[in-house]
Amino acid sequence: MSFRLPRISYLVIGFVMNLMLGTVYSWSVFKSALTNPSGAYHASNFEANLPFAVALATFAVGMVFAGRLVDKHGPRKVAMLGGLLVGVGYMLSSLMDSTPWPLVTLTITYGIIVGLGIGFAYNPPIPTAVRWYPARNGLASGIVVMGFGLSPLFTAPIANALIGWYGIATASLILGATFLVVLVGLGSLLAFPPADWQPPAEVVAKAKRAWKALAEVDTRAMLRSPMFWSAWLLYVLGTAGGFMVIGNAKDIAKEIGWITDVVLLTAAVQVLAVFNSGGRPLFGRVADVWGPKQALLLMYAVLLGAMLALAVSTSHVTVYAGIALTGMVFGGFLAVMPALATLFFGTKNLGTNYGVLFTGYGSGAIVALFAGGWIRDILGSYVSAFYAGAILSAVGLLISLRVGPPRPTAARAEVEPEPEVTRA
Repeated sequence: MSFRLPRISYLVIGFVMNLMLGTVYSWSVFKSALTNPSGAYHASNFEANLPFAVALATFAVGMVFAGRLVDKHGPRKVAMLGGLLVGVGYMLSSLMDSTPWPLVTLTITYGIIVGLGIGFAYNPPIPTAVRWYPARNGLASGIVVMGFGLSPLFTAPIANALIGWYGIATASLILGATFLVVLVGLGSLLAFPPADWQPPAEVVAKAKRAWKALAEVDTRAMLRSPMFWSAWLLYVLGTAGGFMVIGNAKDIAKEIGWITDVVLLTAAVQVLAVFNSGGRPLFGRVADVWGPKQALLLMYAVLLGAMLALAVSTSHVTVYAGIALTGMVFGGFLAVMPALATLFFGTKNLGTNYGVLFTGYGSGAIVALFAGGWIRDILGSYVSAFYAGAILSAVGLLISLRVGPPRPTAARAEVEPEPEVTRA
């Protein structure tokens, strides 16, 4: 590129891209149409959730491959490829009514192609933001991924209206064409800072302290580090609680809170989206100021309280509070884990390293499928599922106490000389 955008532009670009990609969190709108008894598909809950589950799994896989490509070729081409896959995947989903097996078609086009595209488009803005904001990488990545969590507030009503007017197939075609144009266009603007670039001096001077990478660790070495596997397990356990609520917020509010009003049920989804998005910059900032370990301890303590609140809930207030706190922590993990990967393993291989770490996110969806869906189906209540979630959160809290940088590492570097403080 022959020109350089202001660095804040990369946060805005990443935010808008994630606002589009986060449509995957609006799957409940598609699910309702697929399971509608008076509709054309008559899908069971398992069948209707399959494209969503496959999309989350391929999302995580796509992050790994995208990360390697970003580290090697930069963010622009990878983001454009991701936008192309997302747009084409949605557009191919419009063919579902033209095949004998519409749900199989949807699982392939949406689950695999769209899911893979989300991984390719989601990855590049994160290392881009981290490199442009080295002194505030947790906050920067949190702002970028905030769009993903906030997406259902906007995309769910739009998707619901399109499905109501035209059906799932045509709605997918319209969404796909829109995503193709916008995501590819925005992706073409992403760029890493030049090798000789330095953040503005006044910005660095105002920072109380900057967490510098302790070492530049390649992916193979990272995979041999026990710290990586602890972080990966923390990602699994932390996101599992969020996935138990995402996509089921209405059902949870109806069953546990005895809420029947349509507006109040919809509000449960909106509360989840707002807190999911807000938790990303909030906990990202916590990681910047106090470090990833302290952020993880705080998030797991809050998540444990949220799971117990939902398990024993007897009022609207408790249900909404549990949903809100769960969403906030879920979003927080998507900001704190990039900051942890940056601090412990460096920025040089961040695209690949975080892509591998991100498989914990996809694994969390699988854990939630059993902890939430299977237990709910067997025992007939979400209450037991949330007690299981509380146990998982307690395990995560204990593991967080042991989080520390991989060995051997250099001492933590700070912007301004200060008395030495030992932090994990």
